[in-house]
Amino acid sequence: MTISRRHFLGAAACSAATLWSIRPIGLDTPGSRPERELDCILLDLDTHCVLRESLEGYQAALAGQHRHIPEAGLNLRSPCRMAIVPGFGPMDPATALTLSGLLKAGTHVLLESGAGFLSRAEFTAHQRMLYRYFDMAVFPPVSLWPGQPLDDALFTHRSGRYPGKKLDRHESIPYVDYLWPRVTKVRDFSRVIPVSATTGDVIGKVEGIPVALKRRMGQGTLIFLGSPMGPALRAGDPQARSWLQVVTAL
Repeated sequence: MTISRRHFLGAAACSAATLWSIRPIGLDTPGSRPERELDCILLDLDTHCVLRESLEGYQAALAGQHRHIPEAGLNLRSPCRMAIVPGFGPMDPATALTLSGLLKAGTHVLLESGAGFLSRAEFTAHQRMLYRYFDMAVFPPVSLWPGQPLDDALFTHRSGRYPGKKLDRHESIPYVDYLWPRVTKVRDFSRVIPVSATTGDVIGKVEGIPVALKRRMGQGTLIFLGSPMGPALRAGDPQARSWLQVVTAL
């Protein structure tokens, strides 16, 4: 079976129980709200966001319960309880350092990787950035659909071998099994980024392969998603929405 990124998004939308209408959310300018009101921010990396559909998914799921800011608006002088970075690919050092600083100061940061859609060079930069600024090791993407064409030798088929484990080949819809903060299953029709279990607590797996984890950094918690959840949120997936609600309530 061959599935493109566009077909993946269409399949995700059709499989959802209900569709949400995406509410237009304006871009708040820094200083437009008192700092004490900053609860959850949604960081728009603009050209560094690989999956714009993912950003739209978080906007829809969070509705008005967040502040949408551009990359340039992120700074250590605006503390917040949680920061969400959807579908990111390469990230510049200044942004990575700021997020790392927010973590150390007590902000919970959710990093959703979009590296499954990067080139070899872009993925290498993505991998190095995560290791350097967040002390996290990730591995080359794995395609969850056996027949999905791969753009580069970097990628691994679901039926191939990945760090000592052979993934089973079958045509059933793949799910990510989340273990924290609540047990649930979320569909993923694309590619996932495996993570090293030695760099944090594993919170999500696909057929036993770790693809999500959390770890303490300073006073905050880093939550890494190697499986993009934003497209499922955009499609109205109830399991994805419930999971996000629990995470943002932490």
